[in-house]
Amino acid sequence: QVARTLLQRLISDSKNGMQAQINGLLESVDRRGDFDSGIKKLDTFVIIHEKAAGLFSLLKDAARNMWVGAIPSNMVSNEIDPSVESLGGTYNSNAHSASALIQFLTTQELSLSNGQRRGYLNLELRLLHHHCCANLDRSGGKLLRPIRTKEDSVRNTVGSGGLADYRAPIMPLDQEHIKKSGFLALLNGPLKQAVYRQPLIHAADSLARARLMFGSVARGGDEVDSTARVISTIFSQMCNFYGPSYLYPVIDSLGNMLASNPPSSAPMLPFDEAAPPHNLGVDKHFWIIVDRIHAASKSFDRELWAENRTGSMRVWEILVQTRSQTSLTLAKERRIHFFQELEERGEAIILKALDVLSNHIHWILVTGGESLAKLGSGNRRDGPYAVPSGSILDSTNSPSVKALTFCLRAQFISIQTALTPQSLSAFWTSLSRRLYDILVTRLLQNYKVSTVGAVVLSRDVEALRSVSMLAGTDHSHWDTLRELLTLYMTPPDSLKTMLVGAEGDITSGKGMFGRVGKEQSIVFMSRRIDYRYRTNQGTKKSRWASELLEELGVNDPTDGRVNITNFAAENIAEKQ
Repeated sequence: QVARTLLQRLISDSKNGMQAQINGLLESVDRRGDFDSGIKKLDTFVIIHEKAAGLFSLLKDAARNMWVGAIPSNMVSNEIDPSVESLGGTYNSNAHSASALIQFLTTQELSLSNGQRRGYLNLELRLLHHHCCANLDRSGGKLLRPIRTKEDSVRNTVGSGGLADYRAPIMPLDQEHIKKSGFLALLNGPLKQAVYRQPLIHAADSLARARLMFGSVARGGDEVDSTARVISTIFSQMCNFYGPSYLYPVIDSLGNMLASNPPSSAPMLPFDEAAPPHNLGVDKHFWIIVDRIHAASKSFDRELWAENRTGSMRVWEILVQTRSQTSLTLAKERRIHFFQELEERGEAIILKALDVLSNHIHWILVTGGESLAKLGSGNRRDGPYAVPSGSILDSTNSPSVKALTFCLRAQFISIQTALTPQSLSAFWTSLSRRLYDILVTRLLQNYKVSTVGAVVLSRDVEALRSVSMLAGTDHSHWDTLRELLTLYMTPPDSLKTMLVGAEGDITSGKGMFGRVGKEQSIVFMSRRIDYRYRTNQGTKKSRWASELLEELGVNDPTDGRVNITNFAAENIAEKQ
């Protein structure tokens, strides 16, 4: 009884007891403005917790020795621990007191450790959040006011098993500030390697302290479940920081930093190839940032989750060792959600970059090409390929195509460093199709092609096909176009053989009708400069064209409205 009274005062005295002293230390650490010294005091707090656990272990061992000493010698067993049930009424009053003392110590230890752990975890989460945000602030980032979501609050409370009252708010980076600062400020600030790795270092320290505070797997019992819930809580908070507060705003701001629309005036062609190429609306630093975001996300997964990295003592390994399927499942779902959201946002800005490139391709190829054609000697209304007979070709390609391929090759180098081989293949294939559609749509709607112009057009198509094949696997639309271009170089009296074969049988499946399709062949052929001619009453079909169609027994789809989308690159790929 005396020992119990002394121990109760030592542990629970309201002023000088162990619990009061530790609570006082915690309150001093938790006080506002004390973040700088918080980590050192947290480490001290962990040591005190370990020392207290050791003290209780010694006290309970001493009590057990008293208990064993009170048991008759014929009842002592080296294999079976003495208990009330096994001894029945044979032990004396000292044994009763020793048993009660052990139960008292166990209760006091649980009470003390639970209070310490709850206070520790709240402080740990608060300091972790503070250091993560301060890291961004020091790097030049500007954080917005905190926002909370009901989903995050519920997730944090459930994940910690009610141990943590603190829920770190989401404080996203200011996208307007990122946009005003520019690409270089982002690369040299929030996206520096030292900056995106520093939160992971803080999180690793938090995991190590949590394992000390809530017990290792070897101890077993309820401590294992507590450890799993706490580790899951820390991981969830880091997902909230690294995603909604950090990488998501950076990704979203990138889309707003692109030059969506090209200049209103036509480009000055040809470009000086000794000067830096035009970026087509997508700065090269955009792709460097995309690569840096990818590196940051890989670092997050490798250094914090660390799946299958034995001995890392990171989230995955700790949760696997606890054998808590609930916590492991919740953490996996949180990780999947983080990367799915990151991937969706990343795909959105990549698609926007593709749209911007397409707009600038149109600006150079169409606006620039037509503007330059108006200065030449050809018919201004019929486009850059209505070159008069007898004209001398000054260069291999038209100035617009030469400038465009120069810019695209430079752009490809930047894109290649940022995207994975699979993503690069998909992106460049899409760009190839859009480039094809821009050229073909303008050709079929606005241009006419002369025999001399067909030579220029053929060279241009070869140049565009060459740059399109820098990556990707499906570029068959360019091969189809190369074949269709022969319709502009062939004399009218040889067109029938080209279209249906030497036998002249339209049902034979030979010739261009069989390989490319009847409608597409006729529509492309209709863009010959001699297919129609202008009269005072409008345009009229040439005699040779009418006779050819009548001889083949086919209607002219260009007599009505032609759906140009039928000849898009994507539709050509589906038919093949």
